[in-house]
Amino acid sequence: IGAFIMGGIYAPTVVAGVHHMYNAIEMMMLAGEGINTWMPIATAANVAQGAAALAVALKTKNRKTKSMALPASLSAFMGITEPAIFGVNIRFMRAFIAGMIGGACGAAVSSIMNVYATANGVTGLFGFLITTDCFAGYLLTFAVAAVVAFVFSWLMFKEEPQPEMDTAQK
Repeated sequence: IGAFIMGGIYAPTVVAGVHHMYNAIEMMMLAGEGINTWMPIATAANVAQGAAALAVALKTKNRKTKSMALPASLSAFMGITEPAIFGVNIRFMRAFIAGMIGGACGAAVSSIMNVYATANGVTGLFGFLITTDCFAGYLLTFAVAAVVAFVFSWLMFKEEPQPEMDTAQK
């Protein structure tokens, strides 16, 4: 339950800028038992925000939004979510919420499957390098977070109507 909650609220901590505090928690986990169970939770949240932005990129007809959402999504899959969160998902709040739902579901999977990392600081695709003991569980965490967020974002996303330009502005 705790992983589900933290996977869901991780993205708002990024918005607030306090997500760096988790590094201390990761270091304490590694110093204590030698495993980091926080990293897969953060990965689920990051990947979910990326998948939500990807759904926006694929569904929008607005070229400017599409050109921003696609690279932001790819960045989030590699662990850097700020472009996806601030550039796309908060603008379309339903995508942000879809990412939070996907992050919660993926984090729950990581907890159920006892996924852990052996280091800290890297999430997303590069996280496979430090989760070699739990490769299948990490892959499932990644997939569940991405699919759930993508589906929810796809279903909830509504294109904002574009203002009509009169012929003088064209």
